[in-house]
Amino acid sequence: MRLVAGVRIASEGAATCAANHRQGPRWGNNAHNWHDARSVLCTQYWLMTTESPRTGARQRRRGLYGPPPRLTRTSPLTGRLVWHIGDWGRASEHIGTRWEEIAGPLARERLGPDDQLVVLAATPTLMAEVLASGLPHADALRVWREDHRLAVEPLDFKWSLETASARQVSSETLERLLAAQLGSLETALAGVRATLGLEASSELEPRDGRFVAPMHPANHAALLAEPELPTLLLPVEPHEFFQPLPGWAAARAVARLESADLDRLSSIEAIERYYRLGAGVEGALSRLHSNLFDTEPARVDAPALIAELRQAGKASTLNTLLVYMQQELDKRKALEERLALLPRGAYPFGRLRSDLHKLGVPRSVLDSRGALGRAYGEVTREMLAAIRAAGQALVAEGMTAPDALEKLASQPSRWSGVGTEQARSLAARLISMQA
Repeated sequence: MRLVAGVRIASEGAATCAANHRQGPRWGNNAHNWHDARSVLCTQYWLMTTESPRTGARQRRRGLYGPPPRLTRTSPLTGRLVWHIGDWGRASEHIGTRWEEIAGPLARERLGPDDQLVVLAATPTLMAEVLASGLPHADALRVWREDHRLAVEPLDFKWSLETASARQVSSETLERLLAAQLGSLETALAGVRATLGLEASSELEPRDGRFVAPMHPANHAALLAEPELPTLLLPVEPHEFFQPLPGWAAARAVARLESADLDRLSSIEAIERYYRLGAGVEGALSRLHSNLFDTEPARVDAPALIAELRQAGKASTLNTLLVYMQQELDKRKALEERLALLPRGAYPFGRLRSDLHKLGVPRSVLDSRGALGRAYGEVTREMLAAIRAAGQALVAEGMTAPDALEKLASQPSRWSGVGTEQARSLAARLISMQA
């Protein structure tokens, strides 16, 4: 081990950090000091030698873009392919939302006695005002008293550090948010000033912040690739984290396809892998069992459907199941895309402009590409709603969804009539607004 800025660095790296700091560090009044000074490798990774790192943020993120690896019956289910499959069921969204819910309380446990934490999402009006500003922002602010000033440090809750950039938690980004003088944020900071015994006019001192992320092998790897990324890693019990999420029952069923018992696994990496795969399979099954013409996905019993597919020989292995799901989703996507194009084929953009011109809509609207684009979007949404309703009726009568779609596609004049009626209604509204 060696000392860097008063902090002992374990040469064993990320694994040593996780093993030695199950309870996590605690903040003191200085953002870079910790109550637990035994040995810390959870706030910032440093190189073990003076050699410059060969990889950084750009190199680390290079593998995040482009198509995922091809899914086959023998392809390894790791990395970006697992994330891609999980997105069939919005796994990343569920995980991110869950982390945002618990990261604040976990971070609050490690605050110093004189620190305050303002979590934006905890106050809906504050969160709404910040979002409406359009400014980049962190998820929370750690605030403490420094002499007669109020020091403010942004904290951004990240499940994965792979996409993290220090600019997101920089003092400059925070300064722009504070300069906007958002009423709800100023009210929150006024309350903190009062709690800390500061004058209402006390000066704000924005500081560079950090990311709050779980102890996870992927995050340790990201920090080894970019040691200067300011981060607080916190321990997470993986079962408590993932069990409440949609798709957990499917994850158990998917794990059994590989003879794994999800309840007995302890590795956060392994549990996350099965959760993403299970959530993806459940999302795919929900989409495939939904009426093509419905706007909301159907609720399904994913474990029961997986068992049926296994009996039918379509889920003899996990890869076999996923390949089958991919093939079925491709077929479904083709139908959905054809359905979405029906309004545009029956009532083109140029037809709307011509109809609005004949109906006396002012030239200022007709010459505005943005206004016409919004108008066309409104007309085609109403057309699609009418097509969906007709499709639902045909399916209810016993017709298959592909056959119903074929029949609806053969009636362009019917749908162009719907578009014309919508154009008339829209024209009357636009003319009255210009009067």
